[in-house]
Amino acid sequence: MAKKIVILGAGVIGLTTALQLKKSNSEYDITVIGQHIPGDIDIEYTSPFAGANWHSFATLEDKTLQEFDKPGYFEFIRLAKFEPRSGVWLQPNVEYNNEDAAKNQDKFKYRTSPWFKDFTNFRFIEKKDLPEGMVSGSVFDGVVISTQIYLQYLVQRLLEMGVGIKRVAKLQSIQEALNHHSSGEKADLVINSSGLLSKNLSGFKDDKLVYPVRGQVLHVRNNAKTELHVGDFPGFPNESLYIMPRKEGGSIVGGCFERDLNNLQEDKELTKRIIERAKKYAPDMVNPNYKNNPTEIDIIRVNVGLRPFRESGARVEIDPDHSEWLIHNYGAGGGGYQGSYGYANKVVQLANQLFAKKSKL
Repeated sequence: MAKKIVILGAGVIGLTTALQLKKSNSEYDITVIGQHIPGDIDIEYTSPFAGANWHSFATLEDKTLQEFDKPGYFEFIRLAKFEPRSGVWLQPNVEYNNEDAAKNQDKFKYRTSPWFKDFTNFRFIEKKDLPEGMVSGSVFDGVVISTQIYLQYLVQRLLEMGVGIKRVAKLQSIQEALNHHSSGEKADLVINSSGLLSKNLSGFKDDKLVYPVRGQVLHVRNNAKTELHVGDFPGFPNESLYIMPRKEGGSIVGGCFERDLNNLQEDKELTKRIIERAKKYAPDMVNPNYKNNPTEIDIIRVNVGLRPFRESGARVEIDPDHSEWLIHNYGAGGGGYQGSYGYANKVVQLANQLFAKKSKL
């Protein structure tokens, strides 16, 4: 009999987990459930607000996060080359470092000698090509992901494979998910990919804090030449400039990293700073000679989102108290897209392990 699986959470983590599970075993009967699904815009639904790209946050020492992030790089490169409907785009990933960034030795080491340099064509930018005030720069072969297109792409892939997508009311306990399989029957397995909402779910324990990190980005009509990151800015330790051109035109420009703030409104002063930084470090964005850009930053929407962080990193494991039916996959923070395939592959291993164990009982 086919194993019935419910995945709680229809963000990029939940959808990718469903995809990899179904690809691993076509007999798995999977339903993805969520209070919000692709197409929705809500502050509690993180995935549509992301940049999104592949630029691993793993340090040289963090082998666990490296292993989670690495599969995503190659999959997104593949999608960019062979799946135009996915909304994934090959783009040079450029990074500039000023003197303030260079003073932080650990951060500077990560930026100038990242763990992924050997497989991403990482190279340094010559000093003569650096903007004024920058002490170093680098570039590697990267990708940018148009979130609204990509999430719908995942949905279509899942529907083609027979995976159910179901909108539900906000759950109060993880046990409720067992009763939401599209068959109407009780699920054999629940995958908890509920992101920030996991901190409000009862029925399981987590001794690590799940907390929001606020981000604010501008969705603009201006076109950027490359993906770009610049840091740090004196007096604004939680801010940096990142620009991600979209395949369909326009760009995402950010941003900030503010822990535990639940302010959902636009910070208008931050918006001004983002605009000035974009004009300074990416002047082509306001140059009409480049893709007919407007002469000022033309904002479509200011997006404020909450990244789902967890102390000590993502939780991807079989629940110790409910080892017969519950696997966790949440807490990816700002690395949900880039780590999505690595996290999903780990869940596949755990699900196969769990079902193999149950079959022997």
